Amino acid sequence: MKRETCVDDLIHNCYQILKLPPGASAGEVKEAYRRLKQESSADEEEWERLKEVNWAYENLVKYLSQHEKIMPQAEEAILRKKDAAPYESDEFSLKGLLFSVDEKVNPFYFGGRVFVFLIFFIWGVKFIFHSVESNYAGESFMHGVTLAFHEAGHLIFGILGDFMGVLGGTLLQIIIPLVCLGAFLKRADTFSASIALWWVGQNFMDAAPYINDARKQELMLLGGVTGQDVPGFHDWNNILGRLGLLKLDHFLANTSHYFGVLLMLASFAWGGYILYRQYKNLDK
Repeated sequence: MKRETCVDDLIHNCYQILKLPPGASAGEVKEAYRRLKQESSADEEEWERLKEVNWAYENLVKYLSQHEKIMPQAEEAILRKKDAAPYESDEFSLKGLLFSVDEKVNPFYFGGRVFVFLIFFIWGVKFIFHSVESNYAGESFMHGVTLAFHEAGHLIFGILGDFMGVLGGTLLQIIIPLVCLGAFLKRADTFSASIALWWVGQNFMDAAPYINDARKQELMLLGGVTGQDVPGFHDWNNILGRLGLLKLDHFLANTSHYFGVLLMLASFAWGGYILYRQYKNLDK
């Protein structure tokens, strides 16, 4: 008898948290839960409040499914969703897309993410503080990774004509990390998406020395030759020459470099904030 009283008190408390009268139906519970999530904001107090709302909803769903047998399986599936976020709703939410984290974060996985973040942060700072003229980006390990996509871009975009084939190398090396970023966001893996954004920025910085060399054509290219050795072989001399923009090579190179810097700084802020929210959700 005492156990039943405790259960009744718990359920009554859950109804109060969801601002519903005792005995409200499963549909009313779901609607109240959805409304309270949509009304939540990003501050810490609201986040704590939302965790309480999630707890109340889970208990009510379990109670109603066991005692009234009217809870559809689709609603039960909502409870098992691991990546529920304070910004999440049935409608599209930009905040939910960019800042969702698991309700419970494994400390081991969290430690691994912190380690990865520090590596990319330190590495990114080196990219940022090296000038376009130093060609640090073009001599880094990541340039070797990028080169495969760059060369594939010439082949893929070549079906659209000679000019697009030349431009396609730089295009594909930027498109690939953007695709990765989108794929991670689709999986609600926001931390990995922030690393993908770092990669997008790095590719803009990687392209900068090549653009900067459009007139001089002194960089050693694939095949062990320079643009001076083989006329038309230098992508950006070819591109800017056709467009009549060769005199803007340094300006365009610096624009690409500093845009990459901005993206990299954004990735630091994004990844750092995701780690902060994951830290608050550690499964202790």
